[in-house]
Amino acid sequence: MNETKDLARWVAGLRYNDLPSNVVDFTKRFLLDDLGCMLGGSTQLGNKAVLQDVLSQRAKPESTIAVYGHKSTASNVALLDGAFIAGWDYDSTAVGGGHMGSQTAALLPMSETELPDGKEMLAAECAGIEVQCRIGNAGISFTRSEHPWHSNTTLGPFAAATVTGKLLGFNEEEMENALAIAGSTLGGNYQHYWNWGSSMKRVRCGLGASAGVQAALLAREGLAGSKEILEGEKGLLEILFGQSEEGIPYYDRSIISSDLGEVWYAPTFMTKSGSCLCVSSGGSALETALALKNKYGFSPEDIESVTVEVNELHTYTELAQNQATNLGSTPTQRLGSSGWSLRWMLAETLLLGRPSIRVQLGNIRPYGRYREIEELSHRIEIKVNEEYYKEHFKGRAYPSQSGRVIIKLRNGQALDGEPLPYLGQRMSDGKVNLHTLAQLEEKVREQADVAGISDRKQDRVVDFIRTLEDQRDILRLIPNIVR
Repeated sequence: MNETKDLARWVAGLRYNDLPSNVVDFTKRFLLDDLGCMLGGSTQLGNKAVLQDVLSQRAKPESTIAVYGHKSTASNVALLDGAFIAGWDYDSTAVGGGHMGSQTAALLPMSETELPDGKEMLAAECAGIEVQCRIGNAGISFTRSEHPWHSNTTLGPFAAATVTGKLLGFNEEEMENALAIAGSTLGGNYQHYWNWGSSMKRVRCGLGASAGVQAALLAREGLAGSKEILEGEKGLLEILFGQSEEGIPYYDRSIISSDLGEVWYAPTFMTKSGSCLCVSSGGSALETALALKNKYGFSPEDIESVTVEVNELHTYTELAQNQATNLGSTPTQRLGSSGWSLRWMLAETLLLGRPSIRVQLGNIRPYGRYREIEELSHRIEIKVNEEYYKEHFKGRAYPSQSGRVIIKLRNGQALDGEPLPYLGQRMSDGKVNLHTLAQLEEKVREQADVAGISDRKQDRVVDFIRTLEDQRDILRLIPNIVR
């Protein structure tokens, strides 16, 4: 029953030189991806309300708000930067950690107040990633079903508290208190998934980051947290995952602290791009439909029906329950919900090509070609067909949560597309269709363009992360993430 203490001891002692080279490379990927998502997500309409609230506080000017350049407290800036990172649902994920980003949202403002060098920043970022993934993996692989809590606000506070504690130079006891205090801030259920119009899913990355920063700052002042916050009788694992009627835990607490420094989770980095926004399990179907359109050259008017056959009930539940036209009553709500509807996203893809952020912004009701998208969406249905995947692939790897696409044309022709992976998608054998670094940089630049960040500043952002271990502090980066 010492998992929290053991984890705190390890992260408090972690140094850059302890990180294997591939872990350093993937930690940089998390940072670069989060920076790009943060720049683009700063324009997301729901995040403007958070920005206005922070600006209205006239709080102590400690750290710089990305894109806008105003200053506020480190915890306030972590709130905003985190909300921005998740703003378009292009954010990264990791095995067991779920949605990531809170660690970077804490790193940026705290690095501006504490001025660590690049190696210290990399060690802190990596520590946050490892803590989030270890806690998540302790329960996710063993739970009876999908738990009803969102990772940004159940795991993110631990990641952000770890990052903050690392930058503040915490010892083992202080780090344990930071984690314990973070564990008293958790929340964020999945109700946003079952109705329309909420921006909270995006904001939660910031809420987790802000809570973690505040937890560590309180620990610095000497506030003591509850012992065994993770593994205790009423600790995180028990309240989230619970036990069977026979008293068998639906979690394995040993994962939290076993093989520390030997098993690393940063290399499980996975991110979204191109056609897949929030519900990334729809990305395979969009890529497959786009390939069919490019190969056969049909027009949307030629389509009689589209069937997407997914490989598991969970994917069907995730995608089919989201009706394409039930997206909310205002443009802001519809924009926030469109990424949850495979029908909408697939219709948009068949009409306009791969849906970028700009395409999304320009074609939600009452803008652009929304009527055509809505009409085509009514001709799309989703089914489960596990047998197809068993028989067709016969042991070959295929995109996880994938979507075979069958397009029936009005002339009677049926076009059948084998599921294609999108960039960043995990395959059925566990491997990831990983972005090259150049492709990841392209994703960053697309989002920086949306935010109005100049090409010259984009170059400097990319170069800064590439060479982070050689940087004296973060001050060279800050002017380049402000337009």
